[in-house]
Amino acid sequence: MRPSFATHVNLELLEENYQRWQDNPESVDSGWSAFFEGFELGDLQPRNGAAVSDAPARQEVSEGPLQTRVDGLVYAYRTLGHTIARIDPLADKRPQNPLLSLRELGFSEKDLGLQVSSKFFFDNRKMTLREMIALLESIYADSIGAEFQHIQNPRLRNWVRHRLESRPPKHSTTREAQIAVLRALLEAETFETFLHTRYVGQKRFSLQGAESLMVVLDTILHRCPAKAIEEICMGMAHRGRLNVLANFLKKSLQVIFTEFSTNYIPDLVAGDGDVKYHLGYRTVRKLESGAEVEIRLSANPSHLEAVNPVVEGTARARQRIRGDT
Repeated sequence: MRPSFATHVNLELLEENYQRWQDNPESVDSGWSAFFEGFELGDLQPRNGAAVSDAPARQEVSEGPLQTRVDGLVYAYRTLGHTIARIDPLADKRPQNPLLSLRELGFSEKDLGLQVSSKFFFDNRKMTLREMIALLESIYADSIGAEFQHIQNPRLRNWVRHRLESRPPKHSTTREAQIAVLRALLEAETFETFLHTRYVGQKRFSLQGAESLMVVLDTILHRCPAKAIEEICMGMAHRGRLNVLANFLKKSLQVIFTEFSTNYIPDLVAGDGDVKYHLGYRTVRKLESGAEVEIRLSANPSHLEAVNPVVEGTARARQRIRGDT
């Protein structure tokens, strides 16, 4: 029999979680709890030397290991599903992770028709193994991947898991919307690639790894007219700020690159230190529908979090100026 998913876990992590489970069973993830319950149950000795009949023993061999593997399957997808998520729209097929293969999880092709369930997944609902894998892939390895099992707070971790597993099925998106999303991502990535190539070694607080921020901002912007929103006041820290200025507020690329270039003119701030990451900007975006939305990005003080009350005050002042009270 192949080792279960739990055998791949670091020994120190295993011991740490076991100690926490002994102190409080609810302090660890449900997958760990099931593992430790099964571990202690298997370690129990028959009372008073009573003999154990062959029939129950045979049943344990046939059903016990299967249930352990099914629970391990659920835990594996929750932990590693994001590694095989379809997040590249141009890829021909999804990424592969050998730790999520049937063989590694202790199954074979002939097991796919078995009726299985797990008390840790969908309220112990009965389904075939094939259906369970398909459901796990749709939740944890589709166009959205979620890496959350490292969260130490069980309440927060379980909240994320519940939100993922209870969200509605994927809705259809028009081709135009899909192209718009892809364009926003490509513009963000191209901008970062250019900065990395042209300004090697300079601090740029890249947006790489969080390019989806541009999609979120673009979606909010295009929904503003339907909500009668005419102006956006926003503030943000350094990371991704240049990308937001260039691709969301449409600040001139020539101006941005000039601010990157080293200068030797006294009293001119362009090109000095991290000034470019503190500058604010104001613009008016005209949408395809003809509607216009004014956007204000507040300048950053030295202590970045101080911009929060500044943005709140700006928004309140703009409400009074526009009569939106």
